Amino acid sequence: MQNAVASQEQKLSFKFKFTVVFVILFFVIILDQATKYWAVQTMMGRNPRYYLGQIFQFVYAENPGAFLGLGGEMSHQMRFIIFALLVVIGLGGMLWYLLKKETSKINLIAYSFILGGGFGNLWDRVVHENGHVVDFMMIDVVGPLRTGVFNVADMAIVAGVLLALFGEYYFEKPKKNKIDS
Repeated sequence: MQNAVASQEQKLSFKFKFTVVFVILFFVIILDQATKYWAVQTMMGRNPRYYLGQIFQFVYAENPGAFLGLGGEMSHQMRFIIFALLVVIGLGGMLWYLLKKETSKINLIAYSFILGGGFGNLWDRVVHENGHVVDFMMIDVVGPLRTGVFNVADMAIVAGVLLALFGEYYFEKPKKNKIDS
């Protein structure tokens, strides 16, 4: 009986899931691309701008690789295969899974943020001649403790991952324990 109730609570319609995914994708990609355009127009070729006692900075960077520039030294063709074609397959699979399979609302939202960030960075890789992603923010906390240069798409991906972990720990795990009892 509890399994039926739990599954009824989580059954989301295709229309609802499509709407949530589309709205989050739309806003994340628009915000990401608008801020990258702003970064190119106002920061490219200029010195970094520091805020909050030099903890936060706007600094323009073109990242040909993945996280922290990993893979940036590979040939353009190899980077395109890995960072564009394989990413399209991965994002397409995630999108299909979200729309077709059972999921919770919190995971729907979390993975939509991950998709939005992924598609935002994918757009950069496809439209820029050398396949780079525009990054423009960095947080320098203390000494060597700092982030790499990042963008809004990266923030959406991190937010989605944290939300998924939060949801698993605070919502999904207690439900599983309750059903098992």
